[in-house]
Amino acid sequence: MRSVKSSVIIFPVLLASSLLVACATTARFEQMMDGYLDAPISELQQRFGYNYIERQLPDGLRAYTWVWKEQGVFPGYETPTTIQTFSSSKGQHVIVIPGTYFPSTSYETNCEFTFIADPSGKTVTWRAHGNGCAHYSGPGKVMAPAARP
Repeated sequence: MRSVKSSVIIFPVLLASSLLVACATTARFEQMMDGYLDAPISELQQRFGYNYIERQLPDGLRAYTWVWKEQGVFPGYETPTTIQTFSSSKGQHVIVIPGTYFPSTSYETNCEFTFIADPSGKTVTWRAHGNGCAHYSGPGKVMAPAARP
């Protein structure tokens, strides 16, 4: 009975904790993106790379869109086989409980984010969507255009 009570208490605590982590991660992403506002678009091009889509908008505004994707496979695994031995009045007994196999699972996360720049080239707003935006931690190494000799 005690384990049922503790399970009833533990489940809501774990659920609330996971929701707080998700909110904190989303807030961290929004804070990172807000940090780029008022920056020259050339700084974002250097930071996020030159593989963006550029579109002309009304009133001299320009939209710059980058896409981040991550694909992979979580490897399959098998739980260990359990061997139990015990003795009874009928002799020695062995019980073999085979492990369970869990196949590999593929995943894909992505985030498409767009910065809007005013006619002077300063970023004024941003938007993002995708299932991986909250987990996007910012650009890694960026390949820049080669310098001219």
